[in-house]
Amino acid sequence: ENVFLANPGDNTLPRPTTNDNNRNNRMSDRFIEDGSYIRIQNVRLSYTLPALWTQKVRIQRLQLYANVQNLYTITNYSGYDPEIGAFNQDPLLQNVDMGRYPSPRLYTLGVNVDF
Repeated sequence: ENVFLANPGDNTLPRPTTNDNNRNNRMSDRFIEDGSYIRIQNVRLSYTLPALWTQKVRIQRLQLYANVQNLYTITNYSGYDPEIGAFNQDPLLQNVDMGRYPSPRLYTLGVNVDF
């Protein structure tokens, strides 16, 4: 009952086997997919306090800011990150997804003060 049976041409996956009679390790476009994407890479919002407020406490300039890196990626790519293969030094492995962990989203809050 638990045998993989199908009509010829109905399968989308190669049959499971212990010895590779199908030669599934040869070059193929089977796992190639569209890797196009749009990424919101860096967003920064800042506010500089009015000089009338800051000069009362002997500060020339005071700026508050919030920054987000890797905010959002729009893609149909099924892997972790469509920006793959950049770390590979081997020219035969360029753009091969090795399951690299995606770039982290970073949040930063800060204050710039000029005295």
